[in-house]
Amino acid sequence: MHDVEETGKEKGAPSAPVAKDGHILEVKGISKTFPGVRALDDVSVQLRRGEVLAVVGENGAGKSTLMKILAGVYFPDHGEVKLDGRVVTIDSVEKATALGIALVHQELNLCDNLTVAGNVFLGREPRRKGMRLLDEKKLNRDAEKVLEKVGLNVPAATVLKELPIGSQQLVEISKALSIDAKIIMFDEPTSSLSEHETRTLFQVIRDLRSHGMSCIYISHRLGEVTEVADRVVVLRDGKVSGSLEKAEISREAMIRLMVGR
Repeated sequence: MHDVEETGKEKGAPSAPVAKDGHILEVKGISKTFPGVRALDDVSVQLRRGEVLAVVGENGAGKSTLMKILAGVYFPDHGEVKLDGRVVTIDSVEKATALGIALVHQELNLCDNLTVAGNVFLGREPRRKGMRLLDEKKLNRDAEKVLEKVGLNVPAATVLKELPIGSQQLVEISKALSIDAKIIMFDEPTSSLSEHETRTLFQVIRDLRSHGMSCIYISHRLGEVTEVADRVVVLRDGKVSGSLEKAEISREAMIRLMVGR
């Protein structure tokens, strides 16, 4: 087994209640093959409303491929995706964004020479009525409203590179919130974060969940998964090997499904 870490993080975070209206996202029979590699093989996964779903597995299990399909980076060879019970075609990042699906990458997708506000609304900057000039006051004002939701108390006009990596991670999440995302996916989000920054991220995820947001959380740090996840889906060799409800989640149970013994 490779790259499985147990952290000493606190446990016992309250589980979010499952909304009565069921699944916001359903992935059915998704398959994806790259030259010489079958990355996903008939994968079906459901995401409930107001849920933090962790997707775990060893390196090469297909976790990131699945997330990139949902984010419009890759297109599946077979299968379908349903959002709010309706079959959707996610053939580009722009389409995923329009549908309210956002991916927070392990390597942050930000421009460190721009301001925080400029990053949050990159490509969607407000303009003055009837003019092409940037409305900086509105840009900063709108950005600060979103930053407040993730607990990032910095001026929106701050240049991004002046912030520590943990705060930049919150800017990336703010960017997702600014598009009215229904689903936010986190791909190894704590790989560059300190303990304090990780605690802040977990609180943000809990706050998002409490407001009805659905999150997908990918991590090989199983201690984090036991703390933050409401449910776990395990991938092994491109297939779903099993799932665990909140009361069943443990490091041992996840490893058993990951390695098959």
